[in-house]
Amino acid sequence: MSRPEELTDPKKFDEIMERINTKLAISAIPLRERALMSQALLGDELDYDIADDDSVYPLTLEWYRKRFPGEKI
Repeated sequence: MSRPEELTDPKKFDEIMERINTKLAISAIPLRERALMSQALLGDELDYDIADDDSVYPLTLEWYRKRFPGEKI
């Protein structure tokens, strides 16, 4: 299975992460847990096996660090 474009295009990745973060924020899930849970939701959104791509976790953490620079993750 080839890697989805959303994982390599920063703009598309940002859009999908915004959707995922909004869903998790509405559920009042703390930021650290949102970062961890985003991987599973990202895999569902993209129909992609995230477990086979070890670069996704650092990518999601970096997104959260940029989006919430003053928060501890």
